[in-house]
Amino acid sequence: MLLARAQAALPGRSVLWIAAEPDAYPPGLARIGLSAASLILVRAPRPADALWAAEEGLRCPAIGAVLTFGEIPDLTAARRLQLAAETGGGIGLMLRPDDAAPGPTAALTRWRLSARLSVEAGPDHLGEPGWEIALLRARGGRPGAWVGEWDAARGELRTLAPAQATPATKRRLA
Repeated sequence: MLLARAQAALPGRSVLWIAAEPDAYPPGLARIGLSAASLILVRAPRPADALWAAEEGLRCPAIGAVLTFGEIPDLTAARRLQLAAETGGGIGLMLRPDDAAPGPTAALTRWRLSARLSVEAGPDHLGEPGWEIALLRARGGRPGAWVGEWDAARGELRTLAPAQATPATKRRLA
């Protein structure tokens, strides 16, 4: 959804999807507003290749957003990505495995997303995709947690309610 929003905000720019084995599903992406016509899939089996492609993509004025999977850069590489994003004017997203101690980063924000069952789900209907969304870190901002669900009719993420913080979540967010 963030890629689709970046694509809408920066018309004419492409989205770069970088993974060891990119497995984008165009009909699903179209449902959340991401055009497959401007999607560039990059196969980068080595982490160094993925980070290089991400940095080059972020610097390029023709790329509006870059998404990488699973790469965990050191602070120097993370800072280079941040500077590249500032240079190119796009957004960089990095999907990483969940880690109890993720370590330092140069990223402006850090989020944790978890899938959740739709409030409209029933025995014959799965409902819309839903997530538990937690902002773990933000420069100049406060952590928080929400429940969100895709509203296909309006083409947007709908915030249902603030998520109830469990004791474990409170510890992580504090």
